[in-house]
Amino acid sequence: MDEKTLVEKLGNLETIDQLVDLSKEIGQPLSYNDADQLFGRINQCKNDVAQLGGDTIAKLAKKVFNI
Repeated sequence: MDEKTLVEKLGNLETIDQLVDLSKEIGQPLSYNDADQLFGRINQCKNDVAQLGGDTIAKLAKKVFNI
């Protein structure tokens, strides 16, 4: 899965279970606990202040999924 598609899918997640399923889909499964933490960080990145500070979903995707 390319970076743009992954970032889009991460940004559209509504549940932790969806994140767990997505991580399995790309071949890098996350535990429920890890997915919970990442889900919280993804939601924080959607905040305008976080984006101004340089926190983006793309950066998280690169760090967590090595894309």
